[in-house]
Amino acid sequence: MAVYANTSNQIAALKELYTGDDYMKDLVYKKNPFLALVPKDESPSGFAGKYIPVPLIYGTPQGRSATFTNAQGNQTAPALASFFVYRVSNYQLVTITNELLLATKDDAGAFIDEAKLNMDTGFRNISNDLAHDLFSDGSGSRGVISSITTGVIVLADPQTVVQFEVGMALVAYSVSGSTYTQSTAAAIGYVIAVNRSLGTVTVSASVGGVAGTPTNWSTSFPYLGVQGDVAFGTISATTSYLKVSGLGAWVPMTSPGATDSFWGINRSADVTRLAGVRFDGSNETIEEALIDASSLVAREGGMPDMCFINFTSYAALEKSLGAKVQYVDVKHEEADIAFAGIRIHAPYGPITVIPDRNCPGQTAYLLQMDTWKFRSLGKAPHILTYGLEGLEGLRVGNADALEIRIGYY
Repeated sequence: MAVYANTSNQIAALKELYTGDDYMKDLVYKKNPFLALVPKDESPSGFAGKYIPVPLIYGTPQGRSATFTNAQGNQTAPALASFFVYRVSNYQLVTITNELLLATKDDAGAFIDEAKLNMDTGFRNISNDLAHDLFSDGSGSRGVISSITTGVIVLADPQTVVQFEVGMALVAYSVSGSTYTQSTAAAIGYVIAVNRSLGTVTVSASVGGVAGTPTNWSTSFPYLGVQGDVAFGTISATTSYLKVSGLGAWVPMTSPGATDSFWGINRSADVTRLAGVRFDGSNETIEEALIDASSLVAREGGMPDMCFINFTSYAALEKSLGAKVQYVDVKHEEADIAFAGIRIHAPYGPITVIPDRNCPGQTAYLLQMDTWKFRSLGKAPHILTYGLEGLEGLRVGNADALEIRIGYY
């Protein structure tokens, strides 16, 4: 008996394209080196339970002295801390009209060709968002307003223009300590143009409208995030950010102070061991800054083997090294993909410097890669399924269409 193309087998055929590691290599990792190279636990139990405890020892037990009574009287327990990290989730929706399904019902290949474009770009959008988050502080900020005139936003860091896309729905907000606030009755700004050469983003106060500054947007509320990405109000250990806490959260630019609370831990007790090493190399060449920073990390017992910087800084390093430059390829352990980098030498061995467009401007992250772990429930991202039957497509309640959900936890 013949089986004709229908909703079920066509969607199943489409799903076959997004299993295994091929789609991860081509759509998720290809232009996102840190996302590709950071160690992962994407098993079903990779982030099981309510939260993941991240324990560490940041101080040795005291009770040592050349005088026995002093050693006995000054004993302390080892200094321990445990970050209790909660999950966040992220979603990308792809909608396929029923008309497309019917128009291609006798040719599953035609359906695949048409639907694949939507799926590929959906995977790429959520993957780029995750790659950005891995460098961010978890707040949802994609850029900062330097000035705004008739909807044209000049970004404080022009390099962050890579984080904006036409069609984004943005909110503008301010940060005071751990409290994130919007201006009263602030409107949504819809991106209608992106000038990637000038580092400007143009918004409209309405969907499909003309350029214009949304209500109550100003430099007093300079941070820009996608609607739904920002948790307004006070952030605490149990009311977490809505986005992944990336390098900017675990190794913050400013040393945590006495009121710090990060996943339940006040890191001011030992800023270096609980929140990483900071080094200001602004008065040196990039090469000198990386060498001095790696020496400081080595003094504290760290052994960085990889460095991530943006493309502007990478080009400056390449020019600075001149004839001394040493190139190296770094391969992903599982996906068949490699990234080109520059090798520099440090106290504990060579460090590979890799450009990543998501790294903030004038910032370098020197990392010991085996001390990092990205945890998720299954692959990040993947097609979400529901029910025992593993349904991949859901009928849209208020439209003649089928909805496919991509996401991760």
